[in-house]
Amino acid sequence: MDVDTVLTAESYDAAVNAAGCVIEAIKDVMEGKGRNAFCVVRPAGHHAGPQGASEAMVEQGSKTRSHGFCLLSNVAIGAAHAMANRLAARVAIVDFDVHHGNGTEEVIRNLKPWRYKHVADTPLGEVAFDTLAEGPWLTERDSENVFFCSIHGFGEYSTGSPYTGLFYPGLGGATEEPNILNIPLGPKFGTQDFRREKLLPRLHSFKPDLVLVSAGFDGHEADFMNYGLVSLTEDDFFWVTDKLCEVAEVTCGGKLVSILEGGYNTNGGPLSPLARRFICFSPPLLCLSSSTLDLLSPPHASPACPRTCELC
Repeated sequence: MDVDTVLTAESYDAAVNAAGCVIEAIKDVMEGKGRNAFCVVRPAGHHAGPQGASEAMVEQGSKTRSHGFCLLSNVAIGAAHAMANRLAARVAIVDFDVHHGNGTEEVIRNLKPWRYKHVADTPLGEVAFDTLAEGPWLTERDSENVFFCSIHGFGEYSTGSPYTGLFYPGLGGATEEPNILNIPLGPKFGTQDFRREKLLPRLHSFKPDLVLVSAGFDGHEADFMNYGLVSLTEDDFFWVTDKLCEVAEVTCGGKLVSILEGGYNTNGGPLSPLARRFICFSPPLLCLSSSTLDLLSPPHASPACPRTCELC
């Protein structure tokens, strides 16, 4: 489809199944069949916009459109299903993949009705007509009832990277709007900046009925896809998941569905960096006891990974 997104005969089925998994998880959580859920799906979806490829910027002033390995916006489809079927009136989406969730943001921005003009040359002269673009999922006030936050790497590729220019997708500079919050990370940001208190107060004040998490693990210091731009640890992933679960507990009875986005270092199988991140990400969702965590934790797990969590 583009330079970084390829298709096979099974790609469509895989994408539909991934989105369907998210829908089923949301239905189960909202109907009380489960406290929360983690959808381990591929392909990822947060770079897919309302018309497929979403806007990206490879260099300052040089815009393009790219799918970024994504075919369908799993998290946006899940949010749309929840609102259209009145399972939730207010949905919060938090994306902590190392790459900005530009596709998800495009979807959210297109919830507000807008029109664009077509101009065509005919033998009788120029003809112009308006077309209604992507509209709301349920009502014209949908944009007021969806909150989106992306915490991601932002800046230029580091020295030694095979790429130059802006870190993909080159968008997502610091943004604070009523329903959109972008928190950029980079070499000048330490791990504590990842934990800034901008997000949590906004989530609490928004009071969602459902929290959706685009969980990307490619910001980890051992994942090659961030090319050294950020260096998050297992402790960071535990912290953000734990805090999101706390917000969900207070605002919507713990209703939270997490969807896998990036995370590519699988070298070592069950001992890989991605597997270790899953172990540190899961306790707040599963409320595992410390003894269970000791059984699951790989023998060479990072000491930063907490081994205990309070029972919910």
